[in-house]
Amino acid sequence: MNVKTIELHLLQSFPPSCVNRDGNNSPKDCTFGDARRARISSQSLKRAIRQAESFATTVGEAIATRSKQMRDKKLIPYLIQSGLSREEAEKVADSFRRELAKDDKKANLTSVGLYFGDAELFALLDAYRSGDKKWKEKGTRKSADVALFGRMLAEAVELNVDAAAQVAHAISTHKLSQEMDYWTAADDLKDRMEGEDAGAGMLGTAEFNASVFYRYACVSVPMLTRNLNDQEDLVRKTIEGFLIASYDAIPTGKISGHAQHTPPFFALAVVRRKGQPLNLCNAFLSPVRARNGRGLDIESTDALLAHLNRMRAMVPVDDADYILAHALAEEPKAERVDKVGGYGPLVAKVMEKLQ
Repeated sequence: MNVKTIELHLLQSFPPSCVNRDGNNSPKDCTFGDARRARISSQSLKRAIRQAESFATTVGEAIATRSKQMRDKKLIPYLIQSGLSREEAEKVADSFRRELAKDDKKANLTSVGLYFGDAELFALLDAYRSGDKKWKEKGTRKSADVALFGRMLAEAVELNVDAAAQVAHAISTHKLSQEMDYWTAADDLKDRMEGEDAGAGMLGTAEFNASVFYRYACVSVPMLTRNLNDQEDLVRKTIEGFLIASYDAIPTGKISGHAQHTPPFFALAVVRRKGQPLNLCNAFLSPVRARNGRGLDIESTDALLAHLNRMRAMVPVDDADYILAHALAEEPKAERVDKVGGYGPLVAKVMEKLQ
């Protein structure tokens, strides 16, 4: 494939919600362009992508597992199924997991979450049991999501994987307006007829905001190809799965109370053959404002495309195809960009460019 990177720019509006919270149970935020912005961490977005049903369905295989509980949930059951007694399985599993990561303070856990697909993990375990000194080289190919998002093991650096995908923290295109929800919950068993307190059974406060987010991600096609052992068909499926799942990816923080099922309303994909990847977040260094009857969705889109035009004139190399889809009430002003009628056609067009 004569493609260097696949890049994705999304604009997505969430209703009052707390899609990604911090240690104080508040929506994450940051300062950008001297203004406070709502933020969604890249880790939250990557998890939402890899766990989207469309990712595994498109790639055609199960995603990998990240867990500290590999000993009890994966290794021991596999070893027992292979014919070992529980005592033997526990001994082998303990020895093997210590080769991958340090023990946690809690028994039977590793200090970090191990991130492996079953096929790779069990192939490594079998090679380890056989006494092969090069057992760390005996894993089968990495799962598609491991190839995309990478893996780091301090105790087994030979098994580290450089991430092919780079995902930015999403930020609001406008100033953050953080608000407070005062909530109450009734006690269904209170008998008000008997004179019991008519007040709420529980009450409290919770922060939320409603924001338009700019999301950016980039996939290195050469890196992904190396991570997947030059299996071109799987590389294509992984890229397609990543693109589709990026649309479906909605972090699930407090989703039962906010139902933030609002996918992106604007998408710009870039198939780059030469030149550097281009994050367009600086389109929003000056916070966007709704004005003249035009909403934040249209103003954010205009700011993004105007910045894109300026940057394309600025960069020395821009050998790339730009593909745009939207659900805006107004047609966006885009120059030297192919417009298609929806996100599905956008993904199809990207895949055509990978021929």
